Amino acid sequence: MNDERETPASRPINAIAALTLVLVFPARTFERLRERPRWVLPVIFGIACALVSAIYAVRGGYMDPFIHSMALRSGHPSEIIKSGFVGGSVLMAVLGVPLIILIETLFFRLAGRLMGGRARFGQVLSAVAHASVVSGVGALAMAGLMRITGSPTVGANLAVLLDSGANAFVWSLARQIDLFSLWFFVLLGIAAGPVFELDRRQATKTGVLFAIIYVLIMSIGGTGSADALDNPYEDWVETEIAVGVLHHEQDIGVDILVSAGDAASVAVARADEVLGQVMEDLVTPSRIDVYLYASLDSKKHVTDNGEVAHGVEWANAVHLAWTDGSELALKRETAKVLVAGALGGVHSPLIRTGFALYAGGEWGGMTLAEAAIGLLDRGDLPPLAELTDPASYHRLSRQRSEPAAGSFFGFLAATRGERTALDLYLAAVGLPGPVDAMMELELGEPLDSLDREWRDYLRATGGRTQVSGGVEDRPRTTGGAIE
Repeated sequence: MNDERETPASRPINAIAALTLVLVFPARTFERLRERPRWVLPVIFGIACALVSAIYAVRGGYMDPFIHSMALRSGHPSEIIKSGFVGGSVLMAVLGVPLIILIETLFFRLAGRLMGGRARFGQVLSAVAHASVVSGVGALAMAGLMRITGSPTVGANLAVLLDSGANAFVWSLARQIDLFSLWFFVLLGIAAGPVFELDRRQATKTGVLFAIIYVLIMSIGGTGSADALDNPYEDWVETEIAVGVLHHEQDIGVDILVSAGDAASVAVARADEVLGQVMEDLVTPSRIDVYLYASLDSKKHVTDNGEVAHGVEWANAVHLAWTDGSELALKRETAKVLVAGALGGVHSPLIRTGFALYAGGEWGGMTLAEAAIGLLDRGDLPPLAELTDPASYHRLSRQRSEPAAGSFFGFLAATRGERTALDLYLAAVGLPGPVDAMMELELGEPLDSLDREWRDYLRATGGRTQVSGGVEDRPRTTGGAIE
């Protein structure tokens, strides 16, 4: 008679209970999860924790310095950056958390195989998903830590002891080492025994091997985010100038600061000259914030914009790299910013950029007419119909679109009066899409007729006319024809 009895199967573990039991009784929990793998609920828990932490950081105002800095650099309003950050956080939580767990599962399975263990993919995924519960707990703890430190970058990891700018890899490596990541590695070391059917020594080696692989890969991938949440202007200096404030790094020379301040005064004076045509109460000079960079490379590194200058209309600011053509670029962007701030923003690139260039008066060291004549002689001057459509305008190179747009406004100012150019800008405020119909109505002529007059004007002047302050040899018009 055989008295041997089959070992009864374990009672199925409750999915909700497993989320907490894995933290206090991990070995037994992983044994039961190997028999009946589950992964959906812990993944949902991880997504929810990531969402709560990210949204709390934004809604609590802890991300405001970072958001304002990014908005200032990019030119987009803070509200758009904040909405984008919330949307990105939701996307990262919903897609990123499952993807990270999947990648961890692949590496944990690889580590187990190298130690001689075998397990089905679902069993490994179940173990990793439940071990990741501590990451969700860590995300919630991070939200609480933000309330204490007031910063989203101060975490419970070793990176808080290092300067991210000194060595990005070492900083990223230290960032992976905190209480919750160590807890996660310990749980996987415990899980390796029942999941891969390894003895304790081999299971420990599996956990250590996974931790090494994980930390190295995450450190390499995280080097690019070493300064992602830093405010690049935190250590900058503010210098008062006659027409506003220069924001700059500490090591920029006094001679550059003086030259930049003088250039800003000229730029503001020209913008005010234009604005004075419609704002009779403009008795005090406008003010501008200029963010001054020592080089074009420095500006591009901080703002991700390779232009010599670009304006931020909502902040009444211009970013400027001190290099060849800085004064002219500053005049153009200052006019764009101050006019938009006083009269309203314009969507049409032809009118927004053309009017700013007209206010600046030059392009590439030449008068606007000279620059456009060069295009006309080569057959590269775009037709007005192409310039009025935003999509077509943006397909053009700056070497073609900007001289064309600026010279067209110079043509209007010279032949119909400066007030006409300003009225055209005012008519375009807030108007989306192509502006051809509006221009025909405002100027009282079909677009093709305006195009011909503009080209005839350029040929007649031969590039001599410069509409910026004093204008010489302006052709007179009678009924739209040049005399």
